[in-house]
Amino acid sequence: MIKIAVCDDEQHFVTQIKNILEEYGKTNQTEISVSEFYDGVMLLDRYDCSYDIIFLDIKMPHIDGVKVAEKIRVRDPNVTIIFLTSLFGRAVDGYRVRASNFLIKPVSEKKLTKEIDRWIETNREKKQECLLVENMTGRFMIPISSLRYIETADRNLLLHSEEKSIICYKKLKELKERLEPFGFGQSHKSYLVNFSYIDTISGNAIILVTKEEIPLSRAMKKEFMARLARYMGGKL
Repeated sequence: MIKIAVCDDEQHFVTQIKNILEEYGKTNQTEISVSEFYDGVMLLDRYDCSYDIIFLDIKMPHIDGVKVAEKIRVRDPNVTIIFLTSLFGRAVDGYRVRASNFLIKPVSEKKLTKEIDRWIETNREKKQECLLVENMTGRFMIPISSLRYIETADRNLLLHSEEKSIICYKKLKELKERLEPFGFGQSHKSYLVNFSYIDTISGNAIILVTKEEIPLSRAMKKEFMARLARYMGGKL
């Protein structure tokens, strides 16, 4: 299924876009789910990091589309954002939030469906596995491949990714079960490590390619090294 959000303050325009997308799905035997939003505040309040594509108007009351996109990018680095606009001068803003394209209103059916074709061709097969993280500041989609390691911190977890570190309220055991199939191992009662970021192991210390040092406990060393060997063997 392709999950799409359409956000524009003109409700008739949102309905028009939704009808075109749903007809595209029927014609091409592609399951498409379309959610309607009529301003940026509504989209941000209900955004759950599960969308593949957002068609987003730039000029809206309360908060414009570029600012909405900036806030969404903090939570979700992977979603495809396509701006809907009658303004030609906002391209620089679009690059800042990694917008996929700009569609000039009124949007033709041909241009709209071309964007869906392009998304299917370039994104569906390479869609990354992500971890949904919730905390007091919101919900975030973290690409699993970007996670270097996870550590316990004051009864919570601290997830260290390539882009940022983020607090998570889940239990380490829960994330261990979720992440082990993706090449993670528990090196210590308080640490999970992504094998792909390991540079060397020296005694009871794991040195990552980032030069960060992670403890490797004696109690967990045998199992950790066995899992690492299987992981490396699968990469050969």
